[in-house]
Amino acid sequence: MAALDEAEIHSPGNREISLLRSEILASLELFDDALAILEGLKLETDEGKELSNIYLYESLVYESMKSHERRYYALKAALMENPNNQAALKKMWFCTEISKKFKESIALHEKILEDNPFSALAWRNLGAAQAYFCDYEAAVVSYEYAFLIDENFEFAYMDCAEMCFEMSNYRNALQCYQDVLERFEPDYYIFQRIGQCYQNLGNFVIAKTFFEKAIQLEHFNDEAFFYLAQCYAKEESWKKAICFYVKAIRINDKQEEYFSGLAAAYYQLGEYDKAGPFFKEAAEIAPELSQYWIQYASFLMEIDMKEQALEILDEAEEYAVGTELLYCRVACLFSLGHRKEALYLLGDALDEDFSMHESLFSLLPVLEEDTDIQAIIATYQPYC
Repeated sequence: MAALDEAEIHSPGNREISLLRSEILASLELFDDALAILEGLKLETDEGKELSNIYLYESLVYESMKSHERRYYALKAALMENPNNQAALKKMWFCTEISKKFKESIALHEKILEDNPFSALAWRNLGAAQAYFCDYEAAVVSYEYAFLIDENFEFAYMDCAEMCFEMSNYRNALQCYQDVLERFEPDYYIFQRIGQCYQNLGNFVIAKTFFEKAIQLEHFNDEAFFYLAQCYAKEESWKKAICFYVKAIRINDKQEEYFSGLAAAYYQLGEYDKAGPFFKEAAEIAPELSQYWIQYASFLMEIDMKEQALEILDEAEEYAVGTELLYCRVACLFSLGHRKEALYLLGDALDEDFSMHESLFSLLPVLEEDTDIQAIIATYQPYC
């Protein structure tokens, strides 16, 4: 403030000095004083870029106040005065996200793009708001426009890549991640994502090379070790898969899918005494997820520990809910020879969720040929 006072002596009436003063006052939490300066400047300023800049500084005051809605409207005013205000466009997306003004943001950026269709930041902001409303196809197009206009717009490439990945459009995602790799400094996350794309496309050999590159850049990357293990599991290289599952768990022993994968690998090798505890660990880490209880119970049924499997399902019901648990109980009861009870519960399961009945045959394939079961399924078959 002392420096600004000195500057004002040499350059009285300088608008930049007043703007900086408002910013300092805001940082000192003298918000009313900061806003008063900006209001005075607005009265002295005509429309256009200078007024847009004043609104931008006003948004900084509201940011310090954590008044997100007023911050949004200040940024909006800045962009209405000057749609090419790059600083305002850069700040607008985070402000939109925190103020939840997504619908208004779409209308604002569409208006901006009507007048300036070559605004990369406006396209990126529009895509982010479209993504919030699950209009993923439109969001991808908006992100693509953003990086086609500005080939060095790293965030636009990444947003587009992540959106395509979430849509399971792995080929398009791969192209975007590779564009990032070619244009910008690589990091472990990019290598990992490229590996995941190849993994999901079934090219496990190339996927493994990218997971290895990710690990070279980040030695304690448990996710990359896990994905590497998954690739070896797909190739049925169970011992190598076990090695990398173990490495992932040593870094992070709170991920249920790591223990589940390790258990499945030991199961494939016939080492049931090792598989069992890891199936149990997976279920205990995420007790609210029925899939891990079902996996554990299914394992116990397969090694002829059916009573224990039923006990596990009893325990599962204390934590998890879902018709899939009921179908698993039906399979377990059939395997124990409790046919009458199993048929009764099958009716309840079919009534709750008919579409899941195929899971029963995955758990106990022999049941698909059972005429009583087929008759009950036919009874609950929806007409439309």
